Amino acid sequence: MSIKRSTYVMSGEGFFESGVPIYVNRAYETFEMIEHSHEFVEMTYVSEGAGTHYIAGEIVPVEHGTLFFIPVGQSHVFRPMTPKKERPLIVYNCLFPASFLTELRSAFPQASDICDLFVDESLTWFAMKDPSGEYHAKFREMYREYSVRPPGFMAVLTSIVMQTLAGLYRHKLQLETPAGDQPQWRSIDEALAYIDHHYANELKLSDLAAQSNLSERQFSRLFRRQTGMSFTDYMQSTRMESACRLLASSRSTVGEVANTVGYADLKFFHRLFKKKVGVTPRQYRNTVHGATAINEEKPRS
Repeated sequence: MSIKRSTYVMSGEGFFESGVPIYVNRAYETFEMIEHSHEFVEMTYVSEGAGTHYIAGEIVPVEHGTLFFIPVGQSHVFRPMTPKKERPLIVYNCLFPASFLTELRSAFPQASDICDLFVDESLTWFAMKDPSGEYHAKFREMYREYSVRPPGFMAVLTSIVMQTLAGLYRHKLQLETPAGDQPQWRSIDEALAYIDHHYANELKLSDLAAQSNLSERQFSRLFRRQTGMSFTDYMQSTRMESACRLLASSRSTVGEVANTVGYADLKFFHRLFKKKVGVTPRQYRNTVHGATAINEEKPRS
């Protein structure tokens, strides 16, 4: 599908309020939106669906988990895969004026290298994938903080923007570094992202070490340095955290929860859960649900 070129430029008026130099929304992309550039910086995360991103004269397929950094003046528009409403393309947008990066640099001198990259006028757009969902969670939190505005929301928003920029900065450096020169911590980061996404599967240290081009001994040493845990402890802790979330938020039986997080042996799951959490799965669920009921019954002042 061709896109009609446009010189439409979005200004910051209507987006930024006094004292709030960040704007966050969650948008359904449509075929009605025309290609445009803007006077501000945009970080966009594809939250749901798939489609195409027409940006700076390029055609880029997009899907859930793609994060874009779009500098001032870069022309772009998203198109969903289909106009059917049951298959939408939904994105989170985080916008801020370029001057905000200068303010961040002054407020966080330790982040000068990061801010310098993003204020460089020669910087073009780039994208990264989010296999673990880490940045999806960040954008969801940004959206909530911006929409609800609880006390201290600007501090939280600024912190998340800085974290996201740091991730984009590291990814940009990785793109510019030859594959053979990648730091070893990057290999462990990739392994951690894979574990966080596939923890319910039967993962082996030897396989992850091979994928990281490290010996098992190197991988184990670096893994413990970056997590403070052995590979086995990290796997178990990740599975137990997921089990706690499922016990608190679903009606699944304890056996179903155990199977979902990767344990076919229910007795082993019980023993491990009590070791890691301190109570049995059923006691944990009762405690969480009991606390919720108490909070719901408290009279409002």
